[in-house]
Amino acid sequence: MGLESNKQRIFGYDVIKALAMFMVVFYHLFMLDFAFVPGEFYVPNFNKIVQMLCTASVPMFFMVNGALTSNKKTTFKKTLDKVVRLIGVAVFWTLILKCLVLGALLRHGLPITYWDLFNHYWFLYSLAIIYVINYVLQFLPKWCTYLLVAALFTVTFLNNFMWDIILFVKPEQHFPSWGLTGFFTMYGFVYSRLGAYLSKHRLSKTVCVVLIIAGVALNVFKTIVMTQHSGVLFEGVSYSCPTLGAMLLSSGIFGLLLDVKETIKCSSLIQLVGTNSMGVYIFHLVFVVLIRVYCVKGILHMENLPILVVFILALFITILCAYISHLITHSRFKVLLKL
Repeated sequence: MGLESNKQRIFGYDVIKALAMFMVVFYHLFMLDFAFVPGEFYVPNFNKIVQMLCTASVPMFFMVNGALTSNKKTTFKKTLDKVVRLIGVAVFWTLILKCLVLGALLRHGLPITYWDLFNHYWFLYSLAIIYVINYVLQFLPKWCTYLLVAALFTVTFLNNFMWDIILFVKPEQHFPSWGLTGFFTMYGFVYSRLGAYLSKHRLSKTVCVVLIIAGVALNVFKTIVMTQHSGVLFEGVSYSCPTLGAMLLSSGIFGLLLDVKETIKCSSLIQLVGTNSMGVYIFHLVFVVLIRVYCVKGILHMENLPILVVFILALFITILCAYISHLITHSRFKVLLKL
């Protein structure tokens, strides 16, 4: 999120990050009616399919990061500096927002645990681990990188798809805890290397569209299978990131947007969000909680909103947080968001 230098900016990366961050906010608002009825065969409605598109959000962040960093030589000092800053930013904002702001919004202090420190901004910790892995891999033969990617791909993506097939054939089959795994979020390394590959080997628009359609189809398939197996509506976004559906979907969107030119309308707004995506990631939950808990549930006494309203709210929160981040990064407090 916002890791390339101003001198070497590629506008397509800003577009991808801006869209991905909007998807994250849209998903976290989570105020859509999915028309799920317990005990009935569930087929995802329009709202659910739109929400499923958000499975491409986090993967695209990993892909942009990989495209910018995976093939670059680095030093131990630079790697250590990045890791320390990532962890420092994550811990600091976890303490501030989790303990103070979100606790105040919910009218009670949220208990902070050691797990919260590692879970609230898990993406930053995953990036830190990937930086360490990349540093080590640069001293090893190329086949070590290929082997690691293949191993992680098998343990996560292929394993998860295999269990989709098993549950489709035998819905009553016991589903193990490892049947849907991201292997401690290390599926992100696979996306990181995929982004590096796709940035150098561009896909045609036709292939990108086919990948997007196939990705949506696989996501729908997984939602149906998992919902019928458990009897509970499958969440279908964060749990679907380490799946073949999310991989195909994110690859298609990544390929379509990579060569977007800065001459398009709203380019300055897109660049604002793209360059401040880290700030949006950090701050958006405050506004999501405020809107969901106080405005929608507290004042309006509603659980769900029309999808167009959620879309507008997500866009507003994304732009607002990007602007807040912009103000901080251009002030004496910029170290609080510096990665």
